[in-house]
Amino acid sequence: MKYILLLLSSLSFAQTYQIINEENLDVSYRGLAFQDAKTFVVSGSKNTIGKTIDGGKTFTWINPKVVENRDFRDIEVLGKGNYLALGIDSPAYILQTKDGGHTWNKVYENNEKGIFLDAIYVDKNSKKITVLGDPMSPDKPFVLTSTMTNPTKWEVAKSFHGQPLRLKNPKEAFFASSGSNLYVDTKQTLIVTGGELSNLYYYTPKGGQMYTLEKTKSTTSGINGMAYDAANNVGYLVGGDFMKPEDSSYNFYKFKMINGKISFQDSWKYPIGYKSGVTIISKDKVLVCGYSGVDYSTDGGHNWVNITKDSYNTCTVSPDKKYVILVGNKGKIAKVTL
Repeated sequence: MKYILLLLSSLSFAQTYQIINEENLDVSYRGLAFQDAKTFVVSGSKNTIGKTIDGGKTFTWINPKVVENRDFRDIEVLGKGNYLALGIDSPAYILQTKDGGHTWNKVYENNEKGIFLDAIYVDKNSKKITVLGDPMSPDKPFVLTSTMTNPTKWEVAKSFHGQPLRLKNPKEAFFASSGSNLYVDTKQTLIVTGGELSNLYYYTPKGGQMYTLEKTKSTTSGINGMAYDAANNVGYLVGGDFMKPEDSSYNFYKFKMINGKISFQDSWKYPIGYKSGVTIISKDKVLVCGYSGVDYSTDGGHNWVNITKDSYNTCTVSPDKKYVILVGNKGKIAKVTL
């Protein structure tokens, strides 16, 4: 196992960055979810799922036998040893294990031409599971819903909180770069698009709203990832152009919910380059990742420190807020200790 240690300090914070695993050099990871402070799972290409119970010191590698050669772009934890893995394109699958990865079952299968599933979101309070997919018709996203109590039953949703699903432009879609373009709770749902246009759609029982986000003219640009902390009422959007990873244009937005509407907050500086993933550590601490590297802010996104230029797709903070795990291409898994 290869380790790289880097100590950074700025004002009152310091982090250590280390690559903790590179065993599967031909695998690209984009799925990442925690079961507890020491146990997390990763998922990626070539039918690969990994699990650690010691914070990333060792991994058990799993290749579900019920499907072949799938790219698992997202993975979520329903409970102890109970995981869902998302196989993205036709045939699209959702797999479930109840025994920590030893055995898997298909709980959803779709062989339609053009099917492409992007992200899973599990709301532990409502027990609702939502899967977001690229449009199967020109004017709305493809959405599946289920429950944590019975994830073998899936329904195609026509609305969020009673509001019809919609897309402003038929060429809008969702980037499955980090499985984080979707947020759902009992009061609201957020989805964010890229492609021809980049929009943030906000659904509540009182109505739906759309917010247009600035982007470059390229169809490979827009917002890729989102994180929202309802307890502290703060959210972040990250993106840019994945074909121009060093370009920082329109790669970061910060927002809050004020009087039932989204209010975007000014930022002084921006992280470096294209970003695909974001994780909120606390009210003011946020970490972002992408092809251009990993950046960290302790003041709510006003100022940033670059931790590494190494490329990663997805980042998630541990439940105890002591470290962030990052996963990327070429089998790379890393840890930033906070």
